[in-house]
Amino acid sequence: MKKHLILAGVFSVAIVQSQPAMAVTKCVALNGSTTCTHEDPGNNVADWTSTCTTNGVRTPIKGIGICSANAGSAKGATATELEMSSTADDNLNCWCKMVSPAVSRWVSLSPLPSAGNCALYCARNCASLVNANASVRSALFSSLSD
Repeated sequence: MKKHLILAGVFSVAIVQSQPAMAVTKCVALNGSTTCTHEDPGNNVADWTSTCTTNGVRTPIKGIGICSANAGSAKGATATELEMSSTADDNLNCWCKMVSPAVSRWVSLSPLPSAGNCALYCARNCASLVNANASVRSALFSSLSD
């Protein structure tokens, strides 16, 4: 009898552990028809915020901007990861990423004239271009994860 109870317990644990985990789905109204307004984050900051509206639904978004040695092929190009050069002057390419309510890929903006200008203005440019540039907005809102 003990043998049967032990085997039943082992099978029960194996069945419970093999069940797939339940995923959480977040519904966020962000797409090609979305319009955004931004708040000026100021200079020398990494964080930016905007409020985006789709079909009357307002969604606050938060993002970050960094300066990287990686150059995007065009404004709105995306990347999954970036590198920063140990030579500070090489980090003049501004990249933006939405971090809330979902996480986007990195989205490229135009390079700035110097690494100093990039550090000064990158987050401000991210906030502004989410508002003003449809290709940047579209790139941020495609391929979202959580």
